[in-house]
Amino acid sequence: MINSSNLKEFVSFANFLADESENVIKEYFRKTFSTEIKDDSTPVTIADKNTEQRIRDLINKKYPNHGILGEEFEELNPDNEFIWVIDPIDGTMSFIAGHKDFGTLIALLHNQKPILGIINCPAHKERWIGVHNQPTTLNNNIIKTSNIKNLEDGYAFTSGLYLEDKIFRTSFDKIIENTKYHRFGGDCYMYGMLASGLIDIVIEDTLKVHDYMALIPVIEGAGGVITDKYNQEINLKSDGSLIATANSKLHNKVFEVLKID
Repeated sequence: MINSSNLKEFVSFANFLADESENVIKEYFRKTFSTEIKDDSTPVTIADKNTEQRIRDLINKKYPNHGILGEEFEELNPDNEFIWVIDPIDGTMSFIAGHKDFGTLIALLHNQKPILGIINCPAHKERWIGVHNQPTTLNNNIIKTSNIKNLEDGYAFTSGLYLEDKIFRTSFDKIIENTKYHRFGGDCYMYGMLASGLIDIVIEDTLKVHDYMALIPVIEGAGGVITDKYNQEINLKSDGSLIATANSKLHNKVFEVLKID
């Protein structure tokens, strides 16, 4: 059972994790560092590994029984009531290139449901915090998604031409054709932009659990909607597709165009 005191403690600790991860990241950003290629052909840097290790060490010290699911190391206590889900550097390729849209994603799950999420973008000096049943904040100021209801007025983002599902990619082409603006690229920063009311639609595919869990409380707490491509609630076993929109009316309009069975 979680009470307000427990939740306040968790949020405070999650902020501490974000602070500490930021300190590690700043040691490497726009500096020379080593890079490796993982089995899935994606890059990983010493900054990714050291950042996640720092977060893991702090969690283990504070909550030794809590589970941890991270991108770079093995899962720990995955069946625990509380699980921390970590992406130390979401947007590693941007980080390597010295681009600022990368960030650290930190989520806490209670009985497999996300109760808090942080998108921390240190190069932009912006931190979004989403807490279950509370309004989302950006740098301690309450924010809201946009009130755009129609596709023709909307601004759509995706992380790039990476949609592996051909049907899903073709469906996204229809979204592009129907929206006012679109852009490829943005990493986790585009979800902060969505929560802040600056853009209206984000569509992605092939995400992993550490890529999306922190996003859910942030988007929902700002008034947005976030589901998979079948319009189903996202969970630990979701397929990696993600549709995030500014509000339920726009979400419905998106799915009228996508028409994915």
